[in-house]
Amino acid sequence: MRAGLLLVPALAATSAYASAPERSSRIAGIDLGAIFDPPSWWWLPDLLKPKLTSKAYQNAITIKGLLQHSKALSKFAAINGGHTRSFGTPGYNASVEYVEKWAKAYGYEVTRQTVIYPASEIISNAFSADGVDYPEDAIRTYQYSGGTPAEGVTAPLFAVPGLGCLPEQFEGSAGTIALVSRGNCTFVEKGNLASKAGVAGLIIYNNVPGGPLGARLDVNTVATNPATIGLSQDDGKALVAKLTAGESLEATLNVQVINEIRPADNVIAQSKWGDKNNVVFVGAHLDSVPAGPGINDDGSGTAAVAELLKQLARFKKSKNAVRFAWWATEEVGLVGSRYYVEKLPQSERDKIALYVNLDMLASPNYVLGIHDGDNSAGSNAGVPPAVGSATLERLTQEYFNGRKLNHVASPFTAGSDYRPFVDAGIVAGGIDTGAGALKTQREVELFGGEVGVPYDSCYHQLCDTIDNLNHDAFTWITQATAHLVATLSADVSPIKNEQKLAARGESLPKAARDLPTHLGKGCQEHTEL
Repeated sequence: MRAGLLLVPALAATSAYASAPERSSRIAGIDLGAIFDPPSWWWLPDLLKPKLTSKAYQNAITIKGLLQHSKALSKFAAINGGHTRSFGTPGYNASVEYVEKWAKAYGYEVTRQTVIYPASEIISNAFSADGVDYPEDAIRTYQYSGGTPAEGVTAPLFAVPGLGCLPEQFEGSAGTIALVSRGNCTFVEKGNLASKAGVAGLIIYNNVPGGPLGARLDVNTVATNPATIGLSQDDGKALVAKLTAGESLEATLNVQVINEIRPADNVIAQSKWGDKNNVVFVGAHLDSVPAGPGINDDGSGTAAVAELLKQLARFKKSKNAVRFAWWATEEVGLVGSRYYVEKLPQSERDKIALYVNLDMLASPNYVLGIHDGDNSAGSNAGVPPAVGSATLERLTQEYFNGRKLNHVASPFTAGSDYRPFVDAGIVAGGIDTGAGALKTQREVELFGGEVGVPYDSCYHQLCDTIDNLNHDAFTWITQATAHLVATLSADVSPIKNEQKLAARGESLPKAARDLPTHLGKGCQEHTEL
């Protein structure tokens, strides 16, 4: 069903044996094979199901189960020859249909909640300079980029001095295609300065190794934003070197986009069992950036939520209700999750015992970052996490310690869908593996991998495909979340005890002080330089 806000449903009457999940395996005309076939345990009544324990729930989580969702999301991104699941696109709409059908198949009460927001769909792009045609995977059109005439625009290239963060640095760029490095100020600021200078087009090249970055311009100035693409560090520097050597270069930029208001849906699935006054909540965002399919960002979180939901249904009913969500429009500013929280009455917010956010669980050059519930690493920004968040962090630390897996602190910033929950005073936590920032030597000592290389070199790029997933991290984090769900759906007293201590003015238990890490700004890193 669709609703403007989440309504907690009444417990429906059920028969002794569960009805079969829907067997149709087609989503948006795509045959997904046997993915919706009911598992052998589906037919068991609750009386005959095994008890929900942390160990059993963890064991039910496998990389095979996770990757079936990753494969489905990959197919959705490719609808109509595309490569994205950005909101407002066929790839996103198919993803919504998939998770809704999945949750209903396993007996959850499912709600779709529509949010309306400006969408930016990239139809085509092309770039040539100095007689060289750049391949499609070498360029990225920015979200909310302006378009060019159908034939494109041809103009001289202009190397912006400095980092393009001051109006005077764009002097003389009118009518040119301006070329500027990422860094120091936001993409939005660069785009607005370029627009005011009257450029014919804008190119922002990366300042770290790897491909071009998919980012976004100002949604509020979409009518005047310049046609904007990204290039890799190597490609950008090569052009700048020629310009600074005194060469005159001509370039042609062709960007065809549709910028318009479009709907997108959150999908919320709640157990029909359990105490609705102590809801254990797990969520991930469903959308990708326009530049790529987003199979790590955040297809990994999407897959984890889907598999956690399925495997929970194989066990006896938990004491507390469990709610899962897939959020719309995260990549343009946490729009879906913020809308959900803001529309939720305070009486319903108070029933959420905790929220666990899953965003980017499988970065190839991973760290295991636990959100810093007590700010012991000193890197949090904005409204502090609610009392109880330190306990959630500590439980996650203890889990990884028990498996002899190293971990670091991941800051609460404005970077993912935990933010609206934190701002509303709801206990929050989560685990991630890093975005576009570079891995440090200390992190290599803890986790292996490559120093000076991004945690995810395909972050917000076309190459964020099913081949861009670290299977170990993907599995470990999903199993860690299973542990949290199994533990807290049975008893939320660890969270409540911290809150009682705070209410009495007593000293609060602290999580262990983890090494701080510089994970960038999560999925929202692409708004800044």
